[in-house]
Amino acid sequence: MMLLEKILAGVLILLTLAALGWTVLVGLPSTVPAISMHSEKISEQQYMTEITAEQRQELTKILTQSGKDGTGSKRRPQSEVYKINQPLLERMGNLNECRRELQSASSEVQDDGSLKIFGIQQGSLLERVGLRENDILRSVNGIQIDFNAIGDCLDAHGDSLDRLRAGNPVVVEIERRGSPVALVIDPPL
Repeated sequence: MMLLEKILAGVLILLTLAALGWTVLVGLPSTVPAISMHSEKISEQQYMTEITAEQRQELTKILTQSGKDGTGSKRRPQSEVYKINQPLLERMGNLNECRRELQSASSEVQDDGSLKIFGIQQGSLLERVGLRENDILRSVNGIQIDFNAIGDCLDAHGDSLDRLRAGNPVVVEIERRGSPVALVIDPPL
């Protein structure tokens, strides 16, 4: 009986280590079901009336910074505002889930380090924050991201989550059909 107990204990330990290894390598799936994620597109004018003067000032600064073009002149991009709910914010906070979302769509790093996204699934996290087919991600909160550098991506993700959890919007500058567009993601209250 002692030998059988030792074998069972060894098998249990191996299964536990295998499960732990799987979790580390693959990651746990999000506990937030996709059906509970919700975002609502609202007009920029409506949004501006809902935020504080300080938030308006910071948002205007980021949008103006995002609108810089190669000639040095400032051109404010068209904006789309998406109000998100808590389950969507939680899903965005799961780095493995975000990575999985990007892998389910197709993406291609451009020569300038920006990221072109296509093959976006209907109802996906990417679609719910305003991304569309062939959008090119350029910057987050006025800071250009080099998608060739994993550190830039992780920093932008972490900084964005911190801002959203603190109740501040995040601005993602994209290029859509040759024109700059600013996706403003408004966190839940």
